[in-house]
Amino acid sequence: MIPGKNLYDRAPVWMQTIAANLLSARNFHRKYGQQFHKSLARLERNEKRTLEEMMERQSRALRDLLAYAVRHVPYYRERQFSPDCLEEWPILDKQTVAASPQQFLSDQFYAQSLMSLHTSGTTGSPLNVRFTNAYHQIEMAFRWRHKAWAGVPFLSSCAYISGHPIVPVHQQKPPFWRFDRMEKRMLCSSYHLAPQHIPAYIEAIAGFSPDFVHGYPSSLYVLAQHMLASTGPKVRPKAVFSASETLLDFQRPVIEEAFAAPLFNWYGNSEMTCNIVQCAAGSLHYRMDYGFLELLPDGTMICTGLNNLAMPLIRYRVGDQAAMGGGTCPCGCAFPTMQRLEGRSEDYVRTPDGRFVGRLDHIFKDVHHVREAQIVQERLDEVILRIQRTDGFTPEEEQIILNEARQRLGRNVKIRFSYVDSIARSANGKFRFIVSRLPVEQREVVPASGSTLAQPASPPPLVSQPRTFD
Repeated sequence: MIPGKNLYDRAPVWMQTIAANLLSARNFHRKYGQQFHKSLARLERNEKRTLEEMMERQSRALRDLLAYAVRHVPYYRERQFSPDCLEEWPILDKQTVAASPQQFLSDQFYAQSLMSLHTSGTTGSPLNVRFTNAYHQIEMAFRWRHKAWAGVPFLSSCAYISGHPIVPVHQQKPPFWRFDRMEKRMLCSSYHLAPQHIPAYIEAIAGFSPDFVHGYPSSLYVLAQHMLASTGPKVRPKAVFSASETLLDFQRPVIEEAFAAPLFNWYGNSEMTCNIVQCAAGSLHYRMDYGFLELLPDGTMICTGLNNLAMPLIRYRVGDQAAMGGGTCPCGCAFPTMQRLEGRSEDYVRTPDGRFVGRLDHIFKDVHHVREAQIVQERLDEVILRIQRTDGFTPEEEQIILNEARQRLGRNVKIRFSYVDSIARSANGKFRFIVSRLPVEQREVVPASGSTLAQPASPPPLVSQPRTFD
């Protein structure tokens, strides 16, 4: 749980706003220092290079990373893999990293000085990823360069509709948002998108008039449906950005029509090993300056992040699948194109008050003795948390999970724990983090009336050998 969250939740709105702005001011220079601006310029230059130039640069960066890992990272140093032959390095699973994360930390940094990101991802396996403040600025540069692809410059105003715990989940009246004046952000809770509250969201966002809107596809879609069906206020940004969930085929045309703006999709992962972004021409581009990407014959993505030297993850299986594209993109960028991305298409938990709640992996992020977890819903007023524990799991950790779930689902949903020895997977080795067994009429998210979807083109055959995009 976030330190001081209980005190924050009890504070009045004006005090919460001050707290959010003080935190933003403290973090601003950590996010946007010299390394950020240097990286931003470098990424822009890379976008103008030829494919051959980027292949040469990526190859050199990869070899330097492998040599560095063999010298400074215990897991790789003990095994002495060759920096000249990536194919000899084994594919790395999340469970291996989660079991001994200290083995993947470089001896060039003090662990206490590193920043961390807790994630459980779509598989529900908890993992603590470590990185330097300098890398954090590099990551911010990648994100703002993608915004620039939509004509949105640095520090443009934005409405974020995602998992920020900015409002107590038990709050029943607006405002369900807070304003960060330092970064010109309107931070909106994605946990309060019940039907009776959506008009207030749209009115507030329209009044803020952001340059762009950023959110989970599911949250954007809910707002878009209402705008199309209503004669009320409309949100008219320059662009809309989606991330953190799979953008479903039926969601894009509805979101773009409702916001009257192009939608730009972003693919990344919390382990910071791969970045695939959509350009103004509609193509998905694999950023060769972010990571090195391989595809297995079934499309499974094997990723190597090139920039996080504090915790390099090499040939890391992210759990998602993709298919490569072909040809050149009319946008002029030479980065290879992807035809499709699959994975992270989760079901939602449906609450009795009509909300669809996704991205619930956050509820396990602050516990360290959960190997895997899955959320199962069979009734509107109850969810089952299926948890595979490791030695050391305590009643205190169960309470942490319960508190986090309560913050997101509210008090009208019963939360039941079920401790299991294992969680079954499908034939492709994956399992769904959220499993909905509600009747179809209760769990179905229906495309907006009147929208039509074009059938996607037949995908090209997947490569028969593990390879990179080149």
